[in-house]
This record gives sequence, structure tokens and C-alpha cells, in this order.
Amino acid sequence: MKRFLVSLSGVALSVGLWGGHVRADDAAFGVPLSPNAHLYSYFIINGMARGAFLMGKLHQKDMPVLIQMDEATRKAVVHNLDSQTIRSDFRADQILTRYLGLIQK
Repeated sequence: MKRFLVSLSGVALSVGLWGGHVRADDAAFGVPLSPNAHLYSYFIINGMARGAFLMGKLHQKDMPVLIQMDEATRKAVVHNLDSQTIRSDFRADQILTRYLGLIQK
């Protein structure tokens, strides 16, 4: 199960980080990046946080910080969906990475 979570976290992180850096090179890969890539990453990381809490890897004392980070991440992702700029892509990448980091501690 741990190997699965590490693998899944790598996928979530790569999708989130890949989103902001590939837009200019879409033609080189032949497949345009989904404008919803950050949203998909958010849903994956949110599910990982829920799973970590249910499995006992996160405790009740971790919840206030995790809830605050979840809300900030959701707002950044929604903002990125509304106006996809290089700056909002970068911000979404950063906050998704920090959110993932809280789960993997």
C-alpha cells in the first residue's frame, strides 16, 4: 500500500508540476495539456489526504493545518481555471506541491 501511495503521489506531483511548464511545448508532444490538469491533481491529493487520515498517518492535531491548506489549494486551482496565466499556473503548482508535502511528512 505504501508503494502505491508513493507511486500515486509521484503521479499527482508530476501532473501538477507538468501543467505549468509544458503549455508552450504542446505541439512538440502532439497532445495538448488539459486545462484541468491542476484540478485533477487537486482531487488526487485531496483523496490522498483523506486516505492518510483514515489510515492513521495523519492525526486530529494535523487537521487545522491540513484544512487550511486544502482551502488555499482549492482557491488557487479555481483561480487558475478562471484565468490560466503563467503566474496562476506557477502558483497552482507551488501550492499543490506544498499540500502534497503535508501528507507525506
